[in-house]
Amino acid sequence: MVRLDPLFNSTDVVSDADLNTLLNEGALDMAYRGAALILSATFNTVASTQRYVLSGASPKVSNFLEIFWDAGGVIYTNASGKVKTHPNDWQFVSEAWLDLHVPGWQDASASDVLQYAFISYDASGYLSLGVHPKSSTTTPSFKIYYLSRGTDMSADANYPWTNSTTNLVHLDPFQKGISFYALWRLHELKTKMQAEADRYMEKYLATALEMRQFQMKVMSAEIQGLTMAGMTQPGETFGSN
Repeated sequence: MVRLDPLFNSTDVVSDADLNTLLNEGALDMAYRGAALILSATFNTVASTQRYVLSGASPKVSNFLEIFWDAGGVIYTNASGKVKTHPNDWQFVSEAWLDLHVPGWQDASASDVLQYAFISYDASGYLSLGVHPKSSTTTPSFKIYYLSRGTDMSADANYPWTNSTTNLVHLDPFQKGISFYALWRLHELKTKMQAEADRYMEKYLATALEMRQFQMKVMSAEIQGLTMAGMTQPGETFGSN
C-alpha cells in the first residue's frame, strides 16, 4: 500500500530496507495498541526460585509485552496437578504489600502451596513474575496469557507478527494499519507534509483501536454464551395430562 502513494513509489525516496523498518515498527506498535498477538505459555517452577524472568535474559516466555488479564492472566497448577486461580486460591500483590504484611517473606521456607504472586523488576531491570513462597519442586507450573510483540518480518512475502507465510486471517482487515503507520512516519520524516502525516496518524490509530475492540470480542465469547444459556427456558411441566 505504501508504494501505491506516488510520493513513495521509488526506492530513491525510501529504500526497501527503510520501509521494512517502518513496517516492523508499525507491526510492533499495533501489537501493543491493538493487542494483535495474544499468546499463552506454560513453564515449570524451579526449586527454591522466587522470580521468573518475563522480559530480559533467558525469559520464560518469548517476545513478552504485558500480561493479558482479559484472557486469564496467570494460572497456577500445583504439584498434584490441580489448577489454582487467583483470587480464589492465591492473590496478586506487590513487593511493597508483602514487605508490609508478610515480614521476612523473602526468607520463608520453600513450598509448592502458592500464596502470593507479584510483578516486579530485578537488579538487572528484568521484568519478572515473583512468587511467595518460593517453589520447593519443579512439578508445579504457571500458564501465562500475554501480549506478544511477535516476530519482525524479514522477507517481503512474510506476514506480520508471525514472520511466516502463515497469515492470521482473523487479523486481515486490520493489517492495513501497518501501512498507515509507515505513511504517517514517512510524511513526517520525508515530505514534511504535516497535514498528510496527521491524516495517516488518525487512520492508523483508528485501525489499531478497531483491532483491539475486535480482540476483546473474542474474550467476550463467555458473555455471549452465558447470555444465550440464560435465554434457555427449562422444560418444566405442571400438573398431569
